[in-house]
Amino acid sequence: MRLEPKHKWIEVDISQKKIESNKEKSFVILPEDYSPSQSPYKDVAVVTDPYEEYAPGTRIVVPTHIIRDIEIDGFKFNFIERSHIMAVIHLEPA
Repeated sequence: MRLEPKHKWIEVDISQKKIESNKEKSFVILPEDYSPSQSPYKDVAVVTDPYEEYAPGTRIVVPTHIIRDIEIDGFKFNFIERSHIMAVIHLEPA
């Protein structure tokens, strides 16, 4: 399924690769409704931009609370408003 954003909306991919740590893992029992605190900002990848200002795969920084989750027929889409983009990430060689 494909959902095409219109006007000021941009579809983004919020999945991230976790960085592995060499720390020893431990287990703690937590309440079922517990969720770890989120960073107020997140880097996401652009999927579709109707104005083509951002190419697919461009990584941008947005406030976490403005990401809108849309679920249709078991498919999940994430949208943000273009005015909430705080920065574009440019990976440059060191």
